[in-house]
Amino acid sequence: MRVNVYRNVKKKPSILSIRCSASGLVLGHALHAELTDCQFVVQTSGQFRVRETKHKNVHAWISGNLEYVTDFSSIKGRELTDDVLHITEEEVQLVRDVTEDSPSVFKRVSYDPYLDDLFILNGTDMPVLRAEASSVYCDGTIYAREPKA
Repeated sequence: MRVNVYRNVKKKPSILSIRCSASGLVLGHALHAELTDCQFVVQTSGQFRVRETKHKNVHAWISGNLEYVTDFSSIKGRELTDDVLHITEEEVQLVRDVTEDSPSVFKRVSYDPYLDDLFILNGTDMPVLRAEASSVYCDGTIYAREPKA
């Protein structure tokens, strides 16, 4: 299932919104999402508005095939396809431990609309446009496997 995942900072605490790429409808919210065949998208017009108004808007997301989510809550009865796995907090911690302990495989990626024009590889100025896979967390942490400019 191809989706767009972005951090919803208007919800307190922040959460991930899972939006269907085909329909544009938000399917629900989750604490963690794992994607494959990823594209890192930043819309420049929305980014410009954020910089001008200092108010956040949805203009950046990661598009990819949704493999699994944690604590998914549906909106208006919208559901994920049957091939998407739902995992527990303990399993997320295992994923995060492997991710953080494997710097040669997974790289930390970040995006700050006030400082960056694109998603960037942490500690560098290298833009990240694609990745084999990514782990996205509601606290804003993003890891990418095989990030590419």
